[in-house]
Amino acid sequence: MPEIDRRRNVAFVGPHHAGKTTLVEALLAQCGAIPRRGSVTEGSTVTDHEPEDIAHAQSTTVGFAHCSCGPLDVTIVDAPGFVDFFEETKLALAGVDAAVVVVEADPSRVPLTQALIAAIEARRLPHCFVVNKMDRPGADYEGTLAALQQLYGRHVVAEQWPIVAREAQNDKHSGLRGYVDLAEMSAHLYDDAGERETPMPTDVRERAERAHADLLEAMADFDDHLMEELLEGIEPPLEEVERDLCSECSHDQILPVLVAAGASGSGVAALVRAIERWFPSPADAPLLDAEGRPIAPDPDGPLVANVIKTTIHPQSGKLSIVRVLSGTLKADATLTNVSRNGEKVRSGGLFRLQGRKQEALAEAGPGAIVAIARLDSVKTGDTLTGNGHKVLLPSVALDEPSFAIAIKPRERIDEAKLFAMLARIVEEDPALRLARADVTNELVLLGSGEQHVAIAVERLSRKYKVDVETGAPQIPYLETITAPTEVHSRYKHQTGGHGQFADVRLRFEPRERGTGIEFSETIVGGVVPKQFIPAVEKGVREALAHGPNGFPVTDLHVTLVDGQYHDVDSSEQSFKTAAGMGVRDALPQCRPTVLEPISRIAVTVPSAYTSTVISQLTGKRGQILGMNPADAPGCDVVEADVPQAELARYITELRTATQGLGRFRARHERYDPVPGNRVAGPKAAV
Repeated sequence: MPEIDRRRNVAFVGPHHAGKTTLVEALLAQCGAIPRRGSVTEGSTVTDHEPEDIAHAQSTTVGFAHCSCGPLDVTIVDAPGFVDFFEETKLALAGVDAAVVVVEADPSRVPLTQALIAAIEARRLPHCFVVNKMDRPGADYEGTLAALQQLYGRHVVAEQWPIVAREAQNDKHSGLRGYVDLAEMSAHLYDDAGERETPMPTDVRERAERAHADLLEAMADFDDHLMEELLEGIEPPLEEVERDLCSECSHDQILPVLVAAGASGSGVAALVRAIERWFPSPADAPLLDAEGRPIAPDPDGPLVANVIKTTIHPQSGKLSIVRVLSGTLKADATLTNVSRNGEKVRSGGLFRLQGRKQEALAEAGPGAIVAIARLDSVKTGDTLTGNGHKVLLPSVALDEPSFAIAIKPRERIDEAKLFAMLARIVEEDPALRLARADVTNELVLLGSGEQHVAIAVERLSRKYKVDVETGAPQIPYLETITAPTEVHSRYKHQTGGHGQFADVRLRFEPRERGTGIEFSETIVGGVVPKQFIPAVEKGVREALAHGPNGFPVTDLHVTLVDGQYHDVDSSEQSFKTAAGMGVRDALPQCRPTVLEPISRIAVTVPSAYTSTVISQLTGKRGQILGMNPADAPGCDVVEADVPQAELARYITELRTATQGLGRFRARHERYDPVPGNRVAGPKAAV
């Protein structure tokens, strides 16, 4: 069998706490890749090897592993399930040919898969569902199957039916005793040796026969011959059923549902067989460039590889994890980074990853997922080619961040180090952003949620030993005036030598919101010499940076209308000082008001939660602008204008209220007066 035909690149995805990592661990043990199964709670699993994974007992980043199962060479991508890390999962899907969607045997948690299934279907990846934790008390396979079918249609169909113990047994197979293969209509029981075929239990026969009929009917939608057989009451031969099942699953037409209990390893052997039979090899998976042109997975063709993940170790350096689409990648290859204007980079070594372990390789062919060392300028999502070959792969669109913290070093001496190390953290996780806030000039770290950003700060502290202080970003309040005034300001200072003298008369007038500061002069007769007028403007603008409430002042017109000077004692500095004094005297007379930033937000939620979201936004002083159907079926988009001060933790509140299904986009819309001039949080930094 050619090497490429043996490969399977499979992502294990699903909601958090569905048991993905435990199931992966059982699969690795089943195939002999590891001597024994590790434990998430003990921090001993292969793919959850980062200290943050272990500390939080959940995946916080993508993990990679591989195993050989009979003729198969399987590369496993274990993706995090918590919604805060969903963008990393989307990037990882760019490197695989199929996905195993792991869900708990709990119908109420099925809706948590919606965004994930949308991302999988956008890439047209073949996938199946595994109903995991079937050994738990109260496991509801039938209800979970019904919930999946309600969300994703009748082509989600059971391929296995669980055989459940009537009474609890004090062994590792408690609860889930086996399954019925609905294609073969054969029963299998688990034991310490794995699984064995057994006569069909009478208590599941009737339900299994109905599920078998449902499976055949779903497959018949894509096979006219099978449809004719069913209409004529002919039981199709097993070979035809298996052939159709393999074909229709690999083309993402049928979505089979399997059963498993990852903690005991039950169902893993059948899952391995399903991966072999139902999922395509890289030779059969459709590969397209950014222009929609096919890429042939030819080991002798031009080299094309896609960077799907970046990791940086403070001591051993950077690893760029790539999926090879075409050609053969050598350990010492010189590569062209098409995404960076054809920059040439040289590989510092080639490795296959087994969790934290790196296994050196001499070369890797099409379909391989490998790590390249020391490609310092290469980023996640870049397209790498050989011999200057020009082809660009499609990029993965990431959602904008929805949560932010202000971050600064505990010691000022670490300021430059902090920025450099944060840049590395952001390079590892492109869903993070690093920015300087407008108005306040704070350094802000933005991410997909509170836990996403908190984990990034933990990683920063652990990897690079940078002590930081974090908090909510300051709200960029502004001030403006609501009434005109005119002031006379004189600055006179006499010393032993030349003195300082300047006299100005300034008029202050409000402007429309958003028009900023305007300065003009109506000086006649040279009462203020032209060379001093720029100093007056500079003094005005510097003084307006600190309003009566401590915030920058905007949206006003300042006019220099009159003044006096002294031939000897007047200078640019004295006129600048006099102008600043005039501003500070005038502002309290202009009835100043504080302005707060208003964000225009669009919240997308399932229709069942629309009223909850409207109530939330109204409670945040939001002005509801409208509600429209979303592109996603069964969802609404609620638009509103909400003060930025009310949105600091809104993503957390929204997800809590909507089972993690809500999301929102926000952009700055305008500034409005703060009711009663009462501001939230600390004043803006000046």
